[in-house]
Order: sequence, then C-alpha cells, then structure tokens
Amino acid sequence: MKDQTHLDPMHLRSFLAVAETLHFTSAAQTLGVSQSTISQHVSRLEEQLGTRLLARSTKAVKLTGDGTALVSLGQRLLQVESSLFAYFREGVPRGTIRLGVTEDLLLTRFPEILGTFRAAHPSLQITMTVGLSASLTRLLENDEIDLLCGMRRSSETHGQKLWTEELKWFGPEEILPEEGASLPLVTFPEGSVTRRLAIEALNRAGQSWHIAFTSSNLSAILAAVRAGYGITAQPSFLSETDGLAVCQSANLPTIPDVDFIAATRHQTAQGPEDLLIRTLCDHISRLRPIPLS
Repeated sequence: MKDQTHLDPMHLRSFLAVAETLHFTSAAQTLGVSQSTISQHVSRLEEQLGTRLLARSTKAVKLTGDGTALVSLGQRLLQVESSLFAYFREGVPRGTIRLGVTEDLLLTRFPEILGTFRAAHPSLQITMTVGLSASLTRLLENDEIDLLCGMRRSSETHGQKLWTEELKWFGPEEILPEEGASLPLVTFPEGSVTRRLAIEALNRAGQSWHIAFTSSNLSAILAAVRAGYGITAQPSFLSETDGLAVCQSANLPTIPDVDFIAATRHQTAQGPEDLLIRTLCDHISRLRPIPLS
C-alpha cells in the first residue's frame, strides 16, 4: 500500500458503484459523473492500496479477491463517515436524557415508543431509573433526573397528562373477609399514589384494613396477590396479566382514576426532554397497554 494517509471517500464510492453494477458506464450514471472519472477513481484506489480490485476485459468486469474484501470494508468505512457527519450536523440534538419511569409504564407500549424516539434521534442517549412516582418526583426536584414519566391523582395538575386510567381491585374474591373484618392489603410503601387512593377509598367506605404485604417492586406485588396474601389497587390494564383477576365484589369501594404524565423541573419542557414528550404525545394511542403474558 503506497499511500496510507489520503484515501478519498469518493474513490471508494466509485469503486463500490462499479462493484455493484460490474459496469463502468452504469456506475458513472449512478453517481452522475463521467465514465473516465470512475475509471480514474478506481485506478487511483488500486494504486493507493497496491492491489488489483477489478479484473477488466473487453467483455466483462469482475471483482478480484481483494476487490470482494474491499466491498464490505468500504461500505463500513462510508457508514462511519456518514454517522460522523450526522452526529455533528448543525441542529441535530445531542446529549443524554436522564429518564425516570414507573414500573407499570413499562407494561405499556412505552418501550416501543422509546425505540421510535431512538431511531429518530440517534445522537440522543437515554439513561433510565425505574421507581415509584413519589421517589422519582424527589429525584426530579433534586436534579437527579431530567424527565419523569409516571402517575398522579386525576385531581392534580402537575406535569403533562398522557392519558387517564382506571384503578381496580385485583385479587381472589375468596380472600375477602366477612363483614366487619379487616381487609388484607398488598401495596407499595408509603407515598405511593395507588396506596393513598386505595386507603382513602376504604376509609370513606368505613372498611377496616391492614397491610398484609408491601414492596416497592410491582412484580413482587403481583406475585403476592397471586399467592393469596391479599388484594391490591392497580391500573386496570393489569387485568391482561395471566393469573391476576379483577376482584368484582360489590363490597369494595370505587377508587378514583389516575393520570399517567410526563413532567420536568421546568414549567415548560425544553430541549431533548421536550422532543421525547412530543414523541410520546404523537404516539398517544400506542401508549395504551399491551396484553401481558
């Protein structure tokens, strides 16, 4: 290889056009240059690399062994060049979004929409923290995350509403106590939106209750309900979960709806966070939960 310092990407493009068509005239038409230019580019590339890339005859053009190897290597090199220019293109958003998400949102099409966002904005990175809305709110206030996607009471106004969801009681009806006895609750720790709404609803109805199982992990909550520890108040879309049934008892009080929201520390979302919120809103119909297995 005679010259290792000035490999011209245009020479590579000309070679790859010939490699694809095995025809110099067709390659020239594809790139919008003259046939002589294509020939010069390929000759220059062969000179730089110190090898024959094409076997030419009056009837046909064929790739040599080195030419075949250069096809994949050249394509990768041009892809890197394209990615480099795309990354530094003026106006392309870059950086990292520190995203806080409640676990139940991950049971919707939220991950699919993140994939759509990533494809549209490849220069933006996302780090994710999963937790309860209350703990994520504290992280947001302390500037430890940039964007919160979680739950609020439907009567509250902070954040941008994505959709409203019913809360329902889940658990086996046979676990319900006799009239006047205490109801076993499976719930998140203190500060949880669903916990507060469930307890307030029970207190208004005059139903006594006790905490039978608590965890900050949704999977553990659902496992405890399946195991018969008690009943839990959760978003209605969890009715799609195998082994988890809505408790239809008329003796249980109705729980108020909740809103799923997106919120930032600023009154109006800015920059990359605004881009992500707009993507969520643009795909709001897809945010509805998917059947779980």
